[in-house]
Amino acid sequence: MEMGALMTVVKRRIHNWHVAGSRRGYLQRKLTTLNVSATGLKNVEDAAFIHHIQKPVNSGESRNQNWWHLNFFWGLQGIGRASTPQTPALALTGKISGFNHPAVAHFEFMRDQISGGVVDKQILPAPTLCLAELKRPANATALSQVYQSDSEMVHDLAAAYHQIMSDLYQAGARQIQLNSCALGGRQVMTITELSTQVSQEAVHNLPADLCVQWHVMHGNCCSV
Repeated sequence: MEMGALMTVVKRRIHNWHVAGSRRGYLQRKLTTLNVSATGLKNVEDAAFIHHIQKPVNSGESRNQNWWHLNFFWGLQGIGRASTPQTPALALTGKISGFNHPAVAHFEFMRDQISGGVVDKQILPAPTLCLAELKRPANATALSQVYQSDSEMVHDLAAAYHQIMSDLYQAGARQIQLNSCALGGRQVMTITELSTQVSQEAVHNLPADLCVQWHVMHGNCCSV
C-alpha cells in the first residue's frame, strides 16, 4: 500500500480526538505489515492529526478502548514493553528518567499547528498509575535488581515526571492535568504512602504559574 492510500485509511478511521489516540496502534501495525519506515509513519500520523484539528472538537466522551497510559510510560527512560501474549504491559529495564520524553515533542507539534489561539494545556496519565503498573508481581524481580527500595524507585519516577512537566512548561504549557483511571473505575487503588510520595515529589518546586491538577476518570479504557 502506498502512502497516499495509507493516508486515506487513517482519515477514514479517525472520527474524534479519543479515537485518534486509539488509531496509533493501528498505524503501528501498518508500519510492520507494509514495511513503512518510522519516519514515514510519523509523517502520516502528523498529517492525520493536522487534518483532524481543523474540524470542530466534539466534547462528548466516546468508548476509548486503548492503552493510552502505557504509550506515555513506554516513553520513559528505563521502562519498556513487556513481552506478554495477552495484554500490553510495561517492564522495568533500568533507572527511570524523564529525559527527552516524546510527550514534549507532541505538545510542541500541536502548539505549532494552532493559529489564532493559545495551546497551554497537556493531559498526562498520573504517576500513581505508573506506580501501580510497576508494582505488579511480574515486575518484582526487575524492581529488586534495579532499585534497593520502593522509595528509591518512587523518587526516580517522581523526578521523571518533574522533568517532563518542567520541559512542557518551557515549551509553553501552563496547565497540566494528571489523569487517573485506577481510582475511579472498576479497579480501586488504595492510596498508599508510596502514592503520596510520588505525587508530592512530582510537583515539588515546579514554576508558580504552572497549574497542575488531578482528574479521576471513570475508567473507560482497556487497562482499568
